[in-house]
Amino acid sequence: MDDDLLGDGDLVLDPSATRAGRPGSAAAVSEGRWSVLLGTFTGAGSRERAVAFAQDVARRFPALGSPFLEGRGEGAMVVVGRFEAPSDASAQETLGLAKAISIDGRRPFAAAMLIRRTSAVDATPPRPHDLRSLRATAPGRRDLYTLQIAVWSTMGTDEIAPESVRGEAEAMVARLRRQGLEAWFHHDADSETSTVTVGSFGSDAYDSRSTLYAPEVERLMRQFPKQLVNGEELLVRVDPGNPRSQMRPLGPRLVEVPLD
Repeated sequence: MDDDLLGDGDLVLDPSATRAGRPGSAAAVSEGRWSVLLGTFTGAGSRERAVAFAQDVARRFPALGSPFLEGRGEGAMVVVGRFEAPSDASAQETLGLAKAISIDGRRPFAAAMLIRRTSAVDATPPRPHDLRSLRATAPGRRDLYTLQIAVWSTMGTDEIAPESVRGEAEAMVARLRRQGLEAWFHHDADSETSTVTVGSFGSDAYDSRSTLYAPEVERLMRQFPKQLVNGEELLVRVDPGNPRSQMRPLGPRLVEVPLD
C-alpha cells in the first residue's frame, strides 16, 4: 500500500459506497479491535509521515471519520474505525467507502483492508523495561528468549482491576532492577495478564537433545525456583494425569520474546 501523502486533485466520492447515502455513518464509535487500514509507513521518520498522512486524511475525507495511528514493530499504520468483527455492517460500509474514494481517477485507498489491531496497551510505545523494547534490539530475530518468573492476572473476575495487574508487575520489575537484575514486564490486555521475566538468551538457551538449559538460564532458575501467580506460590501436580500424585510449586518457564 502506497504510504505517500495523497497529493492534490479533485475528490470524487461514489455515493453507492454508503448505505442510504449516509457518508461517514459507518465509522460509529466502538471499542472493537478491527479497523480499516488506510496506509502503512516504514523506515526512518515513519511515525512523523504517518501523522502527516492521518491529518491529511482527516482534513480531506471527513466522511471516513477520525483516522488514528496503530504501532506495529518499528513502523506505523494509519487506520480508521473500531469494529467488533470484520463482518460487521459498519466495518464493511467503511471499507467500501474508503475503496470508493477517487482523486483525479486514482483511488488512493483501493488496497484498504480490515485488520485486527493490537491491544490498547500493546499499541502504546514501549516504556523502559517493557519486554517489547528488548525485541526492538533484535528485529526479525526469532531465537530470543527470557525466563518467566511471575504472572499477575484478573483471572476473568472483578476482584482485581487490570490496572492493578499491570502495576504489580511493573513494581516487581522495578524491585528486581534495583537488585541489578535484567527484569522485564509484558502486558497482554486481551487476557488481562501481565508477566515478569528475567534475562535475555539466544538459541543456545535450551538444548532439546540433551534437555539441558544454558548455564546462565540454570543460574536464574535456581535463583527463582518458584513462579509466582498474583504474588503467591501456586502448587501443581508432578503428574497432571494422576490426581494422587505429589504437589510441587510451579516453576519458572523459558518463553520466547514476543514479536510485537
